[in-house]
Amino acid sequence: MPKEKRGILNIVKPKTPILFTYSGDIWSSDSDDSDYKEESTSRSSQLCTVKPVTQLPQQNRNARKRKVDSRIVKKTCANTVKEISHNQWDSWGLTIPPEILLKLFKCVIADEGALPFLPRASRVCRLWHQVATDNSMWQYIDLSYGWIKKKSAVLTWLCQHRLQQVRELNLTGWKSEVNASLPEWKGTITSCGETKMRKKRLLLFWKKDIWKHCLLLRSINLSYCKYSSEALQAIAEHCHNLCDLDLSYYESDGKFLASFKSLLKKSGKQFLCLKLAGCGVNLTSVLTAIIMFCPKLQLLDISNPKPQAGYSSINIDQFQENCTKLKIFRAANTRLSHTRSQVQSDWIGFTHLEEFSIAGKSHNDHGEFMFRFLRGSSNLKLLDIRHCSFSMDSVLFLPSHIISHLYISRCNIKELCLEQIIATWAKSLVHLDISWNVLSEDCMKQNLCTLAAEGLF
Repeated sequence: MPKEKRGILNIVKPKTPILFTYSGDIWSSDSDDSDYKEESTSRSSQLCTVKPVTQLPQQNRNARKRKVDSRIVKKTCANTVKEISHNQWDSWGLTIPPEILLKLFKCVIADEGALPFLPRASRVCRLWHQVATDNSMWQYIDLSYGWIKKKSAVLTWLCQHRLQQVRELNLTGWKSEVNASLPEWKGTITSCGETKMRKKRLLLFWKKDIWKHCLLLRSINLSYCKYSSEALQAIAEHCHNLCDLDLSYYESDGKFLASFKSLLKKSGKQFLCLKLAGCGVNLTSVLTAIIMFCPKLQLLDISNPKPQAGYSSINIDQFQENCTKLKIFRAANTRLSHTRSQVQSDWIGFTHLEEFSIAGKSHNDHGEFMFRFLRGSSNLKLLDIRHCSFSMDSVLFLPSHIISHLYISRCNIKELCLEQIIATWAKSLVHLDISWNVLSEDCMKQNLCTLAAEGLF
């Protein structure tokens, strides 16, 4: 007989597994019960087996459902918008007359400028592209801001395709970008080959890519630009309608003066505005050329010249005789002196002059330069003589009685002279600058009362 297997405490192991025993007796199995029914092993295995949870909780299922619904809604809305755009908006864009759209675009350009409106409008539809790319819309272009990348390739394309009817062009700050990415120069390289080749590339760029296409150009701003002297010759050759030129704070080579004179010889008769602030050459030769070749000049700005410019002299007699239509003269921080020592009695003066500015420490000639320059200027409205060291008594002899803007700060003006000045122009004054002058409290009160009585405040 086989041995019975015994477990703990030498107790014989039962044939059927049990959970526990009571009083040493073995409990009967469930099969001994009268209502016991045996189940299949497959059913018992299914009950014992624990299946992993495959369904999400109720909250996550709702979120997922909302996400799917939102996608369906977005897709439906997108299809609806496409249907509306194809059916309605395109038909509106095709039916509106181009003449009306052209007038609307011109109104926008007058308020906000051509850039960046025109490039953005050209991407709307074919009709808008046709109107926005019309050359008549590109007449007043300002490229000084960051709307257009300052690259030579971009400017070349604009000149060839958009700027053929441009009237006013602003290229302020096109400095180092002009020299980059220029066409290859097929020429010989000498000992200083690289420098000369860059200059020739610069000439090639300025001459062929801008001025050749901009034949109707009337105003150009090249302030803070770097260019060669031949660029001015190219302007004179191609831009025959030019009347406004801004060369403030330019960077050019040593041939600038000769090129500038040749430009004035060809186009100086029609020049109305010249801005040469920050000039690096002697102004005596520049002013002589302007007096000779610019009879219609209305604005001249020679403020803040560079230190190497030095002292400059001007023939006021000849200037007033040739440039009779001058309205604005700006020469702040410019060391000027007149060439003639005697005053002519038959002077007519600048009868149209409205603005005169010689602010700075450069004038200490007892006001003789100002008096001789403003003799006959009865329409003067702005007078700027800040930081001038001459006597302010000469101001009282000016012929104008309608000065509205008066700047006399840091002039060491006397109290009696200030009272006379305010009494003379109290009715016309709009802006008065008397800062940094040593004045008593009583003088200030009296002058303020005088101005208040005339309605300045």
